[in-house]
Amino acid sequence: MTEAKIKTVPLKMLYDSWTTDGERIRAGTVLNLPLHTAKQLIAKGKAERADPLPGEWSW
Repeated sequence: MTEAKIKTVPLKMLYDSWTTDGERIRAGTVLNLPLHTAKQLIAKGKAERADPLPGEWSW
């Protein structure tokens, strides 16, 4: 049985935050998080998308 691939998106943390294990994530850190978690953090104003807009790729 294969595990379903979870879609993740890169987020830049705007504020210090803590994981459920008590680990500190400093503001400015860029993380790849599951889409549902990313939406929650963006809605709370704690993070913003960190991926480039179309046409901003630096190849």
